[in-house]
Amino acid sequence: MLTSGPGIALILLAASAAVTLTVWFRVKARTSGKKYRHDHCKFDREEVRRTRLMPTPPIDTSNLPAPNPRVAAALASVDITRVETLLKQLSGVTNVTINGQSVHIASRNSYSKDLDHALNLLEQLYRSMGFKPRKEAKVGERWFERHAYKAGRRTLYNFIAEVPGQVTPDRVLVVGSHIDSTAGWTNSAETLAPGADDDASGTVALIEIVRAIINMKAGCTIRFCHFSGEEQGLLGSEAYAADLAKAKANVIGMLQLDMVGYCGLPGDRVDIHDDVDRNGSHSIVVSMVRNAAIYKLKLNVVDTHNHAVSGRSDHGPFLDKRWKAVLVSEEFTDEGFNPNYHSTRDTVDTLNLPWMVEVIRMVLASVIELGEVQA
Repeated sequence: MLTSGPGIALILLAASAAVTLTVWFRVKARTSGKKYRHDHCKFDREEVRRTRLMPTPPIDTSNLPAPNPRVAAALASVDITRVETLLKQLSGVTNVTINGQSVHIASRNSYSKDLDHALNLLEQLYRSMGFKPRKEAKVGERWFERHAYKAGRRTLYNFIAEVPGQVTPDRVLVVGSHIDSTAGWTNSAETLAPGADDDASGTVALIEIVRAIINMKAGCTIRFCHFSGEEQGLLGSEAYAADLAKAKANVIGMLQLDMVGYCGLPGDRVDIHDDVDRNGSHSIVVSMVRNAAIYKLKLNVVDTHNHAVSGRSDHGPFLDKRWKAVLVSEEFTDEGFNPNYHSTRDTVDTLNLPWMVEVIRMVLASVIELGEVQA
């Protein structure tokens, strides 16, 4: 047995190098985008602690209109059984039949082959709601496409679906989530990364919102975006926002749903992050707060009004293009954050589905308002 000398020194050096490489790869996995994500967390804990007692802009809820019966009916159509079923399919609890074949989605890591199954499932769902491939759709028809972008030497895909506007189609409201998941090793093709909360919950929320408005007339165009590459540094949303900016798209706002399934503390808190009213984004917060009140949703809507999630979710690239954008999430505080984040424990049985349904309803009401959907 070696106890001293050159041999043991080489062993110790090799062990140190292995640890260094492991740490580097894990840091690299969380910093591969333009924005650095501090401490490998979804939010900046120090920023939350610094601002938690600071005042936020007042939101007037004293002059609320009466609930719109058709909007109320749309909100009531959000179905908890359907939500649970799709969550289980996306996170590998149950198999799903896609194009006549039973498949199992154990991981939605951006580099995993199972992500293709998830994208195929999205296509099947949108087809069932009357969407056509973009190349086949006529002007004014609903369409979907796989938006390709480069990530190093790889080609990855976002899944984009559009409900065309019937009044001012040049005005575009973007509603997003991310389809990819991770259990902590973002730059490897993880074979197990259920990601029920992060972010199957946002994905399912988007599908429910589309179902609810599909037979209504949208005034402006609404784009539903399922981004990949989020866990590698917002790669998909950066690529898509860049393409929209290049096309000079008139984006009137962006609503990102990321981690909207976990509520482990009493109080039914949901957070809305506007990066301190960046680009005038506080107006979207106002819409959600008021709609939660109008339709008497069982939510405690918190305007975080800080920089705790800057560059940490897919709304970030839209803010960088000077568009209004917010992130809707569960409680991002030390005590309220999901303890199963980025682990194989992020499973459906840890989620609060009745609360999640209320969050979907809040966002749905604001999509109807901001998208000028005629309800």
